[in-house]
Amino acid sequence: MDYLIVFLLNFISSSILIANGTFFKTLFKFKEQNDVIENGLYGLILVSVSTFVLNFFFEISKNLSLFILIFPFFFVYKKIYFLKNKVIYSSLLVSLISSTIMFLDNANRPDAGLYHLPYINIINDFKLIFGVANLEFRYGHASILQYLSAGFNNIIFTEKGILIPIANIFSFATIYILNLYKKNKGVIKVIIFLFLFNILYSMNRYSGFGNDDPAHIFFYLVICNYLLLFYSKGNDHSNNVIFFSFFVFLIKPFLIFVFFIPLFLLISKKISLISRANIFCFVIILLWFLKNVFVSSCIIYPEPKSCFKSLQWTTINSKVANPYRVKRTSEAWAKDWPNKKKQVSQAEYIKNLNWLETWKNNHFKIVIKETLPQIVIIIILCLIIPGQRKAFQLNKKNSLTIFIFSFFCISIWFLKFPIYRYGHSYIILFLNSILILALNLKIKNFNFSEKNINMILSSILLILCIGVVTKNIIRININFNNQYIDYPWPKMNSFTDKNIKNKNIPVYSKDNKILYYKPHPYTLCMNSKPPCTSNNNVNNIKLKSKNGYKIYYYEN
Repeated sequence: MDYLIVFLLNFISSSILIANGTFFKTLFKFKEQNDVIENGLYGLILVSVSTFVLNFFFEISKNLSLFILIFPFFFVYKKIYFLKNKVIYSSLLVSLISSTIMFLDNANRPDAGLYHLPYINIINDFKLIFGVANLEFRYGHASILQYLSAGFNNIIFTEKGILIPIANIFSFATIYILNLYKKNKGVIKVIIFLFLFNILYSMNRYSGFGNDDPAHIFFYLVICNYLLLFYSKGNDHSNNVIFFSFFVFLIKPFLIFVFFIPLFLLISKKISLISRANIFCFVIILLWFLKNVFVSSCIIYPEPKSCFKSLQWTTINSKVANPYRVKRTSEAWAKDWPNKKKQVSQAEYIKNLNWLETWKNNHFKIVIKETLPQIVIIIILCLIIPGQRKAFQLNKKNSLTIFIFSFFCISIWFLKFPIYRYGHSYIILFLNSILILALNLKIKNFNFSEKNINMILSSILLILCIGVVTKNIIRININFNNQYIDYPWPKMNSFTDKNIKNKNIPVYSKDNKILYYKPHPYTLCMNSKPPCTSNNNVNNIKLKSKNGYKIYYYEN
């Protein structure tokens, strides 16, 4: 019965997201509104943005969460009724995939315990809190996905609903890219295959999603739709490029270079500068920067140059969230600081290329391990695809554009934050761009026919799909008898075998008011009473309220 409930709630979630996406497309007058899987992707965007904007003024209570999800339905119920067969079929498929990867798994470790789940709880229990990054520096760079999850905590889904949207992202996006693969041919089919291949072999664990994998998946969607604008007749993919790029940035600001893609289209006159889509995205991004200033005193945290020192809640005065320290420490850890052999300061370690040897001997091996399947499949494709045939060639301009863009992205990643999970999509795009360039060369190969190539690609995808399903069934079977709290949902209360929830300890101010909560007895906050912090360096923090808003600050 418990398994059926997870499946049923995923079905309801999928249907609601499709309705939200249909409403979103209606608002922006999309020409194509009948692709319900694509509508589901836009539903994810609409729920995320609606929750984010409303949290400036309200806590996202169970009633408000329900309103956010249901409100659009009243404007598109006729269209949903018209598409009911597609909606039912698609929702069943999405819920089947989502449920399978969710059963008996864990929330993303350790980030879910440190700030994903605690920040979701803050969104549900409080309207925007000024200076909340002073409690936990990671709150300063929380993702739009935390707002998306918070939008699913209501009387329908209960608090466990916050676990559903991340799984739905994987399901909707995978089906969407698979549909693109089936509809296209030639070089576009090959490129779409490469992205789908990477998602299936590298991003198939619910416990591994976090904020990174969804961002990389949407990055792939941007590239696919960018190419379809040039090589596919019929649907206009320009809005997809704009909105998916915008969503990528809100999920993971490190992928900010994704905005070069719509810029290329602007230069190519494929899109206009002034449009509903651009204005909407511009306004929401401005609000995102404003939210960043309110929670951390920085436009983009933890970049010190974007921080305002004069604000009362500035993180400059914080031991926990000082942007100079956080930026330096984050870069040092990304450059394999824990594995250094010599005693050297973080500032010295990250200078020039002092970190390179340590990184090469350690994390570089992880990069090779993770990318090896992609490299192997690219080599195979170089051998079997007839490079001299135009059907398997992008024009030189687009080939070089993608290569230069990906090389730029991977260079910035390597020089600043060379940890694989940050640059995953940059690296894969760079590897794929090498194949794209290679197909423009007259290389001697086995010269397979297009029919045989399509058969090989489809066979590989089928094997991968079977592998993903088998892997999850084996995991479910192994853990089937391990009963725990909220069984069989993913564990989100703690990393204990029984998923026991923390009984947080309140920390009081001098006037005997609750300042915040410390996790107890388990060290990470996870899903527990907010606002919670696992940090031990917030002893001197102060709290005041003004016009109903909480403000955390340190005195100079």
